[in-house]
Amino acid sequence: MGLMDRLKSLSVSKHSKVKHKTLDVSSIRYSMPTVAADALSFVMPTQATFEGAPQFHEDEWCQIEFLPVDRLKGLQATLAEYKAFERAHRLQHGWSQIFARRLDRSVLIDGADAVHRLAHLFGTAPVNAPILTTASRPLGQVAGGFSVKPSSDVLLYGLADGRGITVLGAIVHGDDMQLSRAFSSLHSSFGLMLVDWRQQLALCSVGADGNFAIWRP
Repeated sequence: MGLMDRLKSLSVSKHSKVKHKTLDVSSIRYSMPTVAADALSFVMPTQATFEGAPQFHEDEWCQIEFLPVDRLKGLQATLAEYKAFERAHRLQHGWSQIFARRLDRSVLIDGADAVHRLAHLFGTAPVNAPILTTASRPLGQVAGGFSVKPSSDVLLYGLADGRGITVLGAIVHGDDMQLSRAFSSLHSSFGLMLVDWRQQLALCSVGADGNFAIWRP
């Protein structure tokens, strides 16, 4: 069954009866220590919006993301809190609790044409909004979302509205240097820093020699 067919089947299956089981909450193990707690909305993709839309698991949302450099101080406090949390809840296999990140989603790149300006920076054009999935089913296409491919191994994606881009995340498949180059361009053009939550670090600036200023808690 294709993705479009699976999406359509949700409207049928959601009304089916489900047998409930009691679960010991203390037995839950999480496969990752943190996720973004953004309140995302989803829509059913059409044939036109499905074309070329990237697909990835919902847990990947903003594991790597860009934030304004003037928010570094607040970010440092959050990363320090997260580091302590991750250590406290780390088990042999997974984590006993998960750190849900609730960040202030202010405008990162302003203007109704922000997505097109972002794509133009990398000499490309925007593509359709990402489709998020779980391990068992697709959730749908992100409402208000967009995607940009600055290079072969890097995907930029996020949310935008009439004010501009409010969320900007990244996924890299392969060459990490392509993500570094994308960060350098985004920093110089829009004053953004890169935050890698899994690695617990932030790339804050680019020196005259091309080296990155890295902050870790």
